[in-house]
Amino acid sequence: MTVISIEQFRAQLDRYLAATTESDVILTRDGKPCFLLRALQGANGSEAAEHEDSPEFWRMIQQRRQEKAIPWEEAKLQLDLE
Repeated sequence: MTVISIEQFRAQLDRYLAATTESDVILTRDGKPCFLLRALQGANGSEAAEHEDSPEFWRMIQQRRQEKAIPWEEAKLQLDLE
């Protein structure tokens, strides 16, 4: 697991997104965890195949799609990407 600040994430976005294929990445704000990044597909692609055939995974996806989403602009503000 990698723990980094949002500022570090912003500075090396590609690096940390790639790192999610190996382990979870936790983003912190003011030293406190606020986001968890996890790739759906591992480096070898095996996790994607597991999710593809998992009824539990697809139920979770359907449930999340029913939840109220936040606009991309708000997400960028929360991640300090602007």
